[in-house]
Amino acid sequence: MSSIALRQHTINAGPFTFAHNFLVLYDDQGQVVAELHGLASDPASGDPLPIGRSSDYLRAYEFAGKRLWKDGQTEKVIWEGDPEAVFARWAAAKDAHDQINRRDLTYNLAGSDLNGPRDWDSPAPPVIAGNSNSVNRAFVESMGLRMPGMPTMAPGTENQLLPQNTIDQIRARYGFRLPPGGLF
Repeated sequence: MSSIALRQHTINAGPFTFAHNFLVLYDDQGQVVAELHGLASDPASGDPLPIGRSSDYLRAYEFAGKRLWKDGQTEKVIWEGDPEAVFARWAAAKDAHDQINRRDLTYNLAGSDLNGPRDWDSPAPPVIAGNSNSVNRAFVESMGLRMPGMPTMAPGTENQLLPQNTIDQIRARYGFRLPPGGLF
């Protein structure tokens, strides 16, 4: 049975440990087919960077096979089924991937959207920044799934990069509805 899993690549920075969340697509033999990541990107070359700065762009990337997959990483399967159903979910995440890359967002290590204080009675301004975990959230939500709870802090997970109507349009295109409930 094919599946999509959320994995955590943990990073130690001084006294802090945090995670880079990413998605992994497995075939029906349990082999890694691809990974979806959000990464800082060099504004001039467009190449992914291991660590970003606020002057870098935030981009979504799909890599064939294993990129950051390592034995021992925390993982939760978030969707499992016949290959057709799994690849439809993956296609929805790739649709979010394309939407994110069109927005020319700024990378922010903490994942904050940088849109500053606002009057809470007015609509939220458009998101202008995020990090890898913000991208991952958009992938998961576009697939009509909820973000699972994971053991390591992943700043930026709370930041919704894409407007809700964009997420809803992607879900509708693939016939997905968001399941009830919160984190699992």
